[in-house]
Amino acid sequence: MKIEGQYTFDGPRPILWELVRDPQVLATCLPGSPSVRKTGEHEYEGEIAIRVGPISGAFAGQLSVTNEVPPASCTLTVEGKGKVGFVKGVGNIDMTDQGPGKTLMKYTGEVQIGGKVASVGQRLFDSVSRGMIDQALGKLNETLQARSGGR
Repeated sequence: MKIEGQYTFDGPRPILWELVRDPQVLATCLPGSPSVRKTGEHEYEGEIAIRVGPISGAFAGQLSVTNEVPPASCTLTVEGKGKVGFVKGVGNIDMTDQGPGKTLMKYTGEVQIGGKVASVGQRLFDSVSRGMIDQALGKLNETLQARSGGR
């Protein structure tokens, strides 16, 4: 499944970059009561609970950040598995200034799912994943606004 989109944040790019690398911030922004721990300079691990139609379960996995060009871009690679299946993905994030106090984030990626969670169908999984992304980016924007003080 391909994932792509963009989001305009209400805050400066350097502060946004700091936030997307902060495990506590990531844990508060992601839906599903996740836990996120930094295990290395560019590695994280955690758990997240998801519900896709009638299927729900927890996934444990790893996230690695590569190809970093702070505060502009990076590549994210994620692998997770749980009793209801697995997820693997890779994506790119690009951030550009959009005038005073605005940052545009564009993201593209590929995700593979398997197991019971894949049985709900591509369309439903696509809808749920887009909703989770929108919710996470909205919460990240709120955190950015609070951290940057409207700069």
